[in-house]
Amino acid sequence: MSGIKGRIRNQDDLEKYVPPGHHGTVNVRLIEKEFCGAFEMAHGTLEPGGIADAHDHEIEHQVIYVLDGVCDVAMGDDPIVECGAGSIIEIPPKVMHEVTAKGETPLKVLVIYSPPLPPRDDAPVD
Repeated sequence: MSGIKGRIRNQDDLEKYVPPGHHGTVNVRLIEKEFCGAFEMAHGTLEPGGIADAHDHEIEHQVIYVLDGVCDVAMGDDPIVECGAGSIIEIPPKVMHEVTAKGETPLKVLVIYSPPLPPRDDAPVD
């Protein structure tokens, strides 16, 4: 036996944070890199008008799955695309991207990074 056990948690019991360069955003890290080292997963809520400023990731692949709400996604030099519930946004490493929540309801997304992000200056939310 390896001694590794599964676990069940609720996102309401996990710490909330604001990633650097994000405004009107609150994230919850659902799966930490310590789980398996291959990925991490977060739930993000962006208030209408909230934005993840243009940025890229050095080596991480990012997938955003839109659960609810609407956003504009700018990726590289491509035209801005409006995405709603059910949209799957695949962002390779080193591709500049920006996400802006629009409409009258919060944007809710699942975000997966593989490999997990390096340590950064996430701001805790009470």
